[in-house]
Amino acid sequence: MVKHIKAQLAMEFVLLLSISFFILLVFLKATEDKVDDLNDEKEFVLAKDLAYKIQHEINIAAQVKSGYNRIFFIPEKLDNNEYTITKTKDGITIALKNSEFTVRIPEINGTVIKGNNTIRNMGGVIYLN
Repeated sequence: MVKHIKAQLAMEFVLLLSISFFILLVFLKATEDKVDDLNDEKEFVLAKDLAYKIQHEINIAAQVKSGYNRIFFIPEKLDNNEYTITKTKDGITIALKNSEFTVRIPEINGTVIKGNNTIRNMGGVIYLN
């Protein structure tokens, strides 16, 4: 009878341990998914902020009088992530690995580059770099 109780106790222990391990795995998977979602959201916010910064610089140059000249800086990486800047006819797109954001801009001559950018308003025409 003592052997039977010890065997039952060992089986119950293994069963409880297995259930606990399964619950831990489910919790870790849910946490991993949430962390991935937060990282994607952070990436999107970084792209959006940079796109709005560029849009703001271009809009200021378009609204002021001729002779405006300013240098602004665009980082090489966003939070240690590579990204691309693409200029279309009427917009700027910031693209990271999992997200991208586009804003409309007035017509400009030139492109936005990583690093220092010089923007000018010469006779109502916006020149970039």
